[in-house]
Amino acid sequence: MIRIFYRVLFVMFILAGLRAAAQSSTDVALWLVDSELTSSSVVDEGDVIEFDFDEEVGYGLSFNHFWTNAFSTELALQKYSADMTIGSNLGPAFIAGELRVTTVTAMAQWHFNRDGRFSPYVGGGIARVGGDFEFASGLLEPGDEESVEMESETTWTAAVGANVRLTEHLALTGEMKGIPWDAREEGGLPEDEIAVDPVTFAVGVRFRF
Repeated sequence: MIRIFYRVLFVMFILAGLRAAAQSSTDVALWLVDSELTSSSVVDEGDVIEFDFDEEVGYGLSFNHFWTNAFSTELALQKYSADMTIGSNLGPAFIAGELRVTTVTAMAQWHFNRDGRFSPYVGGGIARVGGDFEFASGLLEPGDEESVEMESETTWTAAVGANVRLTEHLALTGEMKGIPWDAREEGGLPEDEIAVDPVTFAVGVRFRF
């Protein structure tokens, strides 16, 4: 009787493993990434200094593995940039330089209607965000550094997106992702932080294996 029990249990494990293998798959996606960075202002000895951004399109790459038909984990890289404009009540605004952002995110995703042509999903996880700032050439003097590294930060991230299946192995995809980030120069003081909090809007192509 005990042998029969163990045999049945063994068969159940085999069937469960086969079912998981049948449901699992892996995809790689290439993205075009647009962003929206938060405008902010600070008050310095009564003067109001405003920071604004003119965003440029970047790119991304992601690797996503499905453990079940509805649950996956994703590792993604995004790189994008924006010209930073500084204005104040003392004079006209000017372009201070270019902020280049790099993010790496590790996220758990929940997918709905994955067997259908249109499959939305939501996700959440952790992010590592950093980058560098290149000063506008007109502001530099001989001997000045052309760029500075930004302090990298580990924070959280959340996303919502959808896949539109074209074939069994090819899909179009779109996603909105948010990452809180207070940017400052590497080694800088917390009071020098500027709230950037990038939200990205990405479209791409997924290749499923």
